[in-house]
Amino acid sequence: MIGKVPLDQLARDKNLTIEWKSFELRPEGIELPEKSPEYLARAKAGIEALGKKYGLQMIFNERSKHSRLALEGAKFAEDQGLGNVYHDAVFTAQFQNQQNINDLNVLCELAERIGLNQEEFKQALITRKYEQAVSRDVAEAQRLGIQSVPCFIVDGRAVHGAQSYEALEKFLKGTASGFPLDIKV
Repeated sequence: MIGKVPLDQLARDKNLTIEWKSFELRPEGIELPEKSPEYLARAKAGIEALGKKYGLQMIFNERSKHSRLALEGAKFAEDQGLGNVYHDAVFTAQFQNQQNINDLNVLCELAERIGLNQEEFKQALITRKYEQAVSRDVAEAQRLGIQSVPCFIVDGRAVHGAQSYEALEKFLKGTASGFPLDIKV
């Protein structure tokens, strides 16, 4: 969410095409140990501080531990031309509404709210139609050594972490190909 706001503005200003890639902070099948109250307090404070820095309300979400279904849903939404709107809805659900973005019912409600056919969306997730596409993205991230998000990649160069509009613009100017560019996030 933090990295998306300046990226969206830059994409509008520079007529950029953004290609989203899937990345799991907490991969399916891997359960992390419970965090201490001190750790959770620091994490909550950090998320809220980052949000304030970028003018966003953000809340640490203890409910969402995985995101595989949300990532598969993103591939469906992208195929329907609603990828950007879907990402906004999922980020809002995760960081503002504290919803579980790996819950089929939550995702179906989001899909319907943004104009996707809820039944087709649900069937794509139930049948795992986009599972391999997400797995390919995850494998690509592993090959590239990506360990955190957001990560912006342009012409084989990467910058990690939330970036300001100005920092992203400077990053883009370092490319040889000029505009328009395809940015992978």
